[in-house]
Amino acid sequence: VDVRLTGLLTPASGGWGEAVFAGSNGRYLAGLARRMSAPIGSRWASIALRRALVSRSLAPAGINTGDWVAARAWLLLRMGEIDGAKVLIDALPLEAQTASSLRVSGQVALAAADLGALCPIARRGREASNDPLWELALGMCAALEGDDISAAALFDALRNRRNDVSPFDVRLGERVATLAGSSGRATNIDWAEAPALTPFRFGVAAAAGVPLPPARLAALGPARFGWLVRAPGVAPEVRLQALAPAAVGGTVSAIEMVSAVAALANDGASDTPAARLRTAAAGAAATQRVAAMKAIWDAPPIAATGLGIADSRYAGLILTAPAAARLPVTQALEADAADIITSLMAGGYARRARAWWPLAESAGGAVRARAWALLAVTGGVTPTPDDFRDWRSATSADDAAAARLLALLSGLGLTRGNGWNSLSSDLLPTTETGWSRAITAAGLARRAGEVALLTGTGLQGAIRDVPPLHWQRIAAALVASGHGIDAQRIAAEAVTRG
Repeated sequence: VDVRLTGLLTPASGGWGEAVFAGSNGRYLAGLARRMSAPIGSRWASIALRRALVSRSLAPAGINTGDWVAARAWLLLRMGEIDGAKVLIDALPLEAQTASSLRVSGQVALAAADLGALCPIARRGREASNDPLWELALGMCAALEGDDISAAALFDALRNRRNDVSPFDVRLGERVATLAGSSGRATNIDWAEAPALTPFRFGVAAAAGVPLPPARLAALGPARFGWLVRAPGVAPEVRLQALAPAAVGGTVSAIEMVSAVAALANDGASDTPAARLRTAAAGAAATQRVAAMKAIWDAPPIAATGLGIADSRYAGLILTAPAAARLPVTQALEADAADIITSLMAGGYARRARAWWPLAESAGGAVRARAWALLAVTGGVTPTPDDFRDWRSATSADDAAAARLLALLSGLGLTRGNGWNSLSSDLLPTTETGWSRAITAAGLARRAGEVALLTGTGLQGAIRDVPPLHWQRIAAALVASGHGIDAQRIAAEAVTRG
């Protein structure tokens, strides 16, 4: 077995192929991954990056397998992509582990609330690092393996190391030992005694069924939303509050979102999140279904913790996408065609969205203009300079929005021919940067994994703050490297959320 080949996704399951990182310098890619702030600004760019990182692929030149897996898993973890990080770490053979991969393995196990995953690596982790995690893990693992005497001795030793091991963490570890059938010396857990909520405290508490203090969850950073929706021991109301930001961040699909709302927010009443979602999916009339969707868009039925108003609405658009995909294309919904297309694109239903263009076109005005912008960047219509000017006039788009759309159309290769040059010279910058040169070169060389990572570094912060140059280069590099569909999805999201 070639241990350089790591990951899960094959091309048949959405992966980017074994050569996704071929031709790139491994240490350069690992550096990009480590320095990237996560989550990145685009849901669909996050999804594309995850698929690249989790693809079953060969390690690039210049880096060993363990360190490469560690760089990928650490980035996925910071993005909230706990499942992808765990797939990579769990498949890494023990002989390929490095100090870096052991450190990341510990953090992945905690984020996944999977304490059993610490046990095979705890001794090696202690040898490679003086992090108290490994001593605590040895105590918990001894208990999990039925060795009560060793567990008690290890926790007694840790209790005497007050300078480098928190007494609260020792008590939390002993709670696990108690649940595993140990000597039962664990005391009640009082979060007032914990200075902060750390990944260790999150993982052990979630695994041991200790209720997490909601007011302290923010200390875990934005990645927590992806962790919380997956953690088995987290309270339903906490998972529900994490659902919207996790979906906007790309860690939860539209279908998963629907299932979670149905499971977590269904109390049987007639005006609940789950009830409105049921009406949107299976109302008696198409107009009734769209009315339910509008209620969801205007007041998202899930607590959008950590999101602004615009992103909360985008979460609602994602949630209704599967229901929108089942709507009949009917004249009665002509005035709503642009909103329906927007929801479909948020969920990735591009082909279904294109079927609504005749209705949007006949509606005219802002409905047509909004639909045109989304379909122009996703292959549903052929853009012309006149259409662009009509869109700007009908939507009152400012210079920033106009530059963003024009940059995306240019990057997708849709602004060739007469009439576009004057628009480009007025709205698009021409000054290159080190980043723009790097992503252009990677795209032309078809180094797709490198393009995905550079896309992430180019989308730091809110979509509205990303400069037009970045949009143009990202779209062009993805198209050049063979991932035009991803470029289209990212472009549609930028149009919607920008």
